[in-house]
This record gives sequence, C-alpha cells and structure tokens, in this order.
Amino acid sequence: MASGGGSDRERRHLAAAKAWAEGRTSEATVEWEAILVDHPTDALALRLVEDAYYFLGQSLAIRDCAARVLPAWDRDNPLMSFVLGLYAFGLEETGDLKRAEDVGRDALERNPRDAWATHAVAHVMEMANRQEEGVAFLNSTRAYWERAHFMAGNNGWHLALFLVEQGRFDEALADYDRFSAPKLVDDATLDRVDAAALLWRLELMGVDVGDRWSAVARQWMAHVDDHVLAFNDLHCAFAAARSNDRGDAQRLSRSLDDYERLGAGDNRRVTAEVGRRLIEGVLAFAGGDYARAVEAILPVRYEAIRIGGSHAQRDVVNQTLIAAAERSGQWRLARALIAERAAVRPTPRTMAALERAQGRAAVTQLHDRSV
Repeated sequence: MASGGGSDRERRHLAAAKAWAEGRTSEATVEWEAILVDHPTDALALRLVEDAYYFLGQSLAIRDCAARVLPAWDRDNPLMSFVLGLYAFGLEETGDLKRAEDVGRDALERNPRDAWATHAVAHVMEMANRQEEGVAFLNSTRAYWERAHFMAGNNGWHLALFLVEQGRFDEALADYDRFSAPKLVDDATLDRVDAAALLWRLELMGVDVGDRWSAVARQWMAHVDDHVLAFNDLHCAFAAARSNDRGDAQRLSRSLDDYERLGAGDNRRVTAEVGRRLIEGVLAFAGGDYARAVEAILPVRYEAIRIGGSHAQRDVVNQTLIAAAERSGQWRLARALIAERAAVRPTPRTMAALERAQGRAAVTQLHDRSV
C-alpha cells in the first residue's frame, strides 16, 4: 500500500496496523503511543492501543495510557464517557477500585448507554466481591447495554459471574440460553470466549451444562488455527476438551505444535512460554488426569497475566488449578490455594471450600503420620 501522500499521523497508523497484522503487538503500541503524544484526542489510536495493552496483559499501561490523554479532552466532548470508561477499567485492573468506580459512574452519568463504562463498574463489583450489588446494577442498566454490539455479551457474562458465585446456577444457565447461545452464530471472538469460560466455570462447580458445549466447540474449532492470542487459544481448549468429537483436542494440540515451530511475534513467544502449559493443564483436567493438570498449571500461574485478558477472566486459571488439586487428592495444596483466595475473595462459597479443604487436609496429614 502506498503511503507517500499521507500525513505523519496516517503513516504511523499504517505502520501500527502492519505491525499488528504481523503479530508485532508491542511495536504497534509504540506507533499508537507516538500518535497520542501529538494527537491525544485521536480516539482510534486510543482504542487500539488500549486493546493491544489488554492483549499483552499490561495493566499499568492500560491505566496510564488513558490518564496521559485525559487532560486534552474537552469535558463536553460527546466521546468523554468513552475515555473515562477506558480509564476506569485501567484503574480497576491496577487495584484502585474506589477511583475506578467513581470514574466509571462519572462516565455513565454522561452517557448511560456507554457499555464499556458499565463493564468497568461491573469489574469493580466483581473484584470487590459485591455480587448482590452487581446483579442489581446490571439488571437495572440492562436496557442500556443489552444492544451494545460486542459488549452486550460480555456484560451479560459479568452478570452470570455474580449469579454463579451466589450459587444461582439455574438463573445463570437461563440467561446463557436466552442471550449467549443465540449470539454464537455471529462468530464474534468475545462471545465464544465468554460462552466457553462460563460453561467451564459452571462445570468446575459441579453443574451439569447438558449438551451446550457442542455449539461452542463447533464455533471454536472453525478458528483452531487462528492463534491470534494465547488467551483465545486457552478458551478454544476449554471447548475442544468438552467437544463431542474427541479429535478436536488433538487438532488443537497439533495446530499449536505447528504454530510454535513456524509462527512469529509476541503471541508466539507467550504461547510457547506460558499459554501452552495452561492449555496442557486444561486438556489434562478434561481427561481426568488432575495431577498432570496441577503439574502443568502451578509453575506458570503467576505468568498467566501475559496471555492477556482481565483479572476476572484469568481467574478461571486459578479456579481450574484449585479444582485439579482437590480432585487429585492434593488437599494440603488445595487448602493453601483456597486460603490465598479467601484472603481476597472471602465469599461464602470460598469460605465453605476452605473449611472443606482444611478438614480433608487434616485427615490426609493424620494418615501420612500413621503410615
């Protein structure tokens, strides 16, 4: 594509797009950030660089990128809620929950239909363990966000998380059937991610999800060779592992082998160093080899941020690890992992799990001493 006649900003956008298309995500961020230094109200550059940092798991950059441009935006600009919503999400991902909620609600006062700002506030409530409040908030604002293109499904997913933590599984599944399942045919990546993540979490809690996996697996396996993001491939693994076609998991593994051997770019490196271990753990878990799942996931769980996504989304990694420790009879490890979780998420469900793990670990310890 010729770019000799374009402005410096247009040439930088083109360079960023090329870098992105070739998997050089970090290089793309450099170009978008350079645009924003000179043109801080370039909404396209801001949106794209925020997405890139999200894909790279760089929470501080998500926050700081929005903070750097915020003073340049006129408070009366109709897109101001958009910028505030981005900033609110960055604040939440870096643990500043109070400011995140204040900024997110400021955005919603300006534009109640801003689904990204709604999403930021929902994240705050998720991280603060405010499940009942989260259900009320998302239900009361549903008329605003349920038609919001790709964010509608994700906000619905957040509602499901609140319901699941409260043990309201039937409601979560009813919402899935009404809102999430029909959207699968649109083949949007985030909808596939949300569907796979929700069904996997429900099964970790012992819920029978019936034949719902078949449609999810069908949509994911059409993208088995994409390898755009290790985060996406992890969710493809959930679906492949639960597919009625036992060959789907093998197809994914073979495709990842080829990608590691022939691929290039930031995501290829993350896949080889982190993503592949997580995926191996998921496939082992689905196959009933829970000890192998622990062996695969435990050493890289603190590296999981590198696959991208949010704290709420990546929590499925720790949930899978805890379930694998329990099901493999490693109750002292399970006790330790749940105690860690209870320190930041002391929900009734977590505290009940901790009590159970403490009891089982004590029995195991007594048995070991008697042998």
